[in-house]
Amino acid sequence: MTLTQKIGQRFAVGFTGKTLSAEFRRLVKEYKVGNVILFRENLENASQALRLTGEIRRLIEDETGWTPFIALDQEGGVVTRLPPDMVNVPGAMALAGDRQAVYEAARITARELKRIGVNVNLSPVLDVNSNPANPVIGVRSFGSNPELAGALGCEALRAYTDAGLLCCGKHFPGHGDTAVDSHLALPLVDKDIAALEACEMVPFRAAIAAGIPAVMTTHILFPRVEERNLPATMSRAIITGLLKERLGFSGLVLSDGMEMKAIKDYYGVPEGCLAALAAGVDIVYICHDPLQMEAGLQAAAYRYGEGRFDGEEFDRSVEKILEYKEKYACPGSKAEEGGDIQRQNALLMRRTITLAGSAGLPPLGVRPFFSGPLAYRSTIASAKPDDSLSFASWFARHLGGDGVQSSLNPGKAEIETICSRAAGHSAIVLGCYNAHLNLGQIDLAKALSRFPVPFIAAALRNPYDLQLMPEHTVKLAVWEYTENSFEAAAAALRGEYVPQSRTDFLHQESFPKTEV
Repeated sequence: MTLTQKIGQRFAVGFTGKTLSAEFRRLVKEYKVGNVILFRENLENASQALRLTGEIRRLIEDETGWTPFIALDQEGGVVTRLPPDMVNVPGAMALAGDRQAVYEAARITARELKRIGVNVNLSPVLDVNSNPANPVIGVRSFGSNPELAGALGCEALRAYTDAGLLCCGKHFPGHGDTAVDSHLALPLVDKDIAALEACEMVPFRAAIAAGIPAVMTTHILFPRVEERNLPATMSRAIITGLLKERLGFSGLVLSDGMEMKAIKDYYGVPEGCLAALAAGVDIVYICHDPLQMEAGLQAAAYRYGEGRFDGEEFDRSVEKILEYKEKYACPGSKAEEGGDIQRQNALLMRRTITLAGSAGLPPLGVRPFFSGPLAYRSTIASAKPDDSLSFASWFARHLGGDGVQSSLNPGKAEIETICSRAAGHSAIVLGCYNAHLNLGQIDLAKALSRFPVPFIAAALRNPYDLQLMPEHTVKLAVWEYTENSFEAAAAALRGEYVPQSRTDFLHQESFPKTEV
């Protein structure tokens, strides 16, 4: 292999649009890029997705001689990439009460990815959500219990392995104990190795013992492990010393997106890529900006030419990538067939809708009232509202009554306006979205709960919101802000089935009690 081909194998890039851009084709032809990551913006429907991955595979095979890894972040729940005509399963924490459901969800996901030519799923999440104020992990984790997170992560791994799909545990050594989103800033976890071993690394150790083929790094500072003010992705002490040597991991190490602000704003993307490669990361991901992609590839070639990489180690990494491609990336095995998976997923979604306690759902009456904010999603640029789906409007349309959309963190005047609109209704359903981080939603809940009608709080992401609700609230964990979850919750509110009741998903750390 030429040096350009070797470097190309150690990078993965993305592109904009639903067809291959001229810029992407140029990068592959000139720099022999060997791997690709796709996002929802790339995928219109299953047929188009299959055509697209076929074109990607042919282009990269023609230019490099090897089949590419084609990856998606298809966790389920709040992080999904598949188009509407495909199946997006529930997320990790929603499934955590049912081990068989974890396996079934991963099996469905593997089947869906393989039928469109995707051979890498950047999942499962192995983070222990030990900090309830975590703004980015939360329900993406299997929960705050390290042993349970490890056991359930291994169930997902087993399903992916059975399907022959390469999966990737993330985000090593753990993103669960942060109150900062690494898309937007540089988090810090002030724990030594012993503390990490007792919590964050428990699921990773279990998954490594079970044979997980890939692990993704995290862009977080761990100053008691790496003293040079470098995040884990760029730290040889963490990637080689901790992951490979201490935990004995010999599979592929993948970076999180290198354009996230934790890298871009503090170190620069090219320098971050160079440090990650030197630290022991096998494939670095530059997902969005062609200029950053080219700069990273050029910097790697220049650094190699200067003799700044260990040549033997670099070659071993390339050889390992190609070995895993022979096992997982080469086409040939067909996707598993298996009945009506849309219906299977709808039933699976109903199994996740959860009452936090033993009280059943009250009838909504003839004129219910719904209120709640839009969801928001983190990108490399911001955390912005997603106006494609409105809880209040959707439920009023499907269950009758009226709906009023609230802001994410309503103030006194807005709360008074919403309460005036709620007067005279037969029941009130409040959708909350990370209310434990946006306490105006809790103030709204207190005000609405004073009406002498049934009051239901539906947690549309982290269920920790429910611990802050007034005592007489009927508390429903819905887990995600999607039409799939809304349909399952609406069926429960209509009385079509009785949701499961449990409280083990609530965070082990208590929140302050609220007073009405």
